Amino acid sequence: MAGFAWAIVPSLITLGAATLVFHKVARIETGAIPYSVFVFAALAPWTFFSSSLNFGVPSVIQGQAMLTRLAFPRAALPFSMVGLALVDLAVASVTFVAFAYAMGEGLPITALWYPGLLLIEIVLTVGIVLFTSALNVFARDVKLAAPLLVQLWLFLTPVMYPLTSVPQSLRGYYNLNPMTGLVESFRRVLLYGQAPDPAMLLPTVVGAFVALALGSWYFAATEARFADVI
Repeated sequence: MAGFAWAIVPSLITLGAATLVFHKVARIETGAIPYSVFVFAALAPWTFFSSSLNFGVPSVIQGQAMLTRLAFPRAALPFSMVGLALVDLAVASVTFVAFAYAMGEGLPITALWYPGLLLIEIVLTVGIVLFTSALNVFARDVKLAAPLLVQLWLFLTPVMYPLTSVPQSLRGYYNLNPMTGLVESFRRVLLYGQAPDPAMLLPTVVGAFVALALGSWYFAATEARFADVI
């Protein structure tokens, strides 16, 4: 039971803080959709992404005892962290559905797009985690920088505020962020009954496959040296 609680409590704390700071103080409005539901729809998949990075980056170093004694696919270490984050996402997603109905919002038929969007996010996440977990073996400061960079990335992604609140002159830069297309697409399919916007999602799809290709290549090219460096 405690494990399930831990899967959702951080998101609820973040949601509460966002509601206070962005909605009550900064007066960010989200139209007909209640602010808490609006944020939660993006916060659940964002938390999967951030948790995967925060726990995936140090995963190879933390598995040094197994690395030096057992023969197994080294990629299993970062993959396991992404898998654990997926379990937490499942709990958060069920909580979101219950929360949305409790707030008077249902799920439109376009919610069927959710698995496809999640697959894109998994590809992006796995690519980044593979690259950074391998890089952390040779540059241990990556583990220290990761939480700070993830936190900065959160504020540069329209999770706690709508993209429409971003000045028009900056939206082009925002759209280059692969997570922007994802969180906006999750909201479109879960809240507004709209299919994902292909133009907005394209940078995400391209970024996901580039990240997977680069991460897979770098991890495979360096994993033979892990045990020696660790």
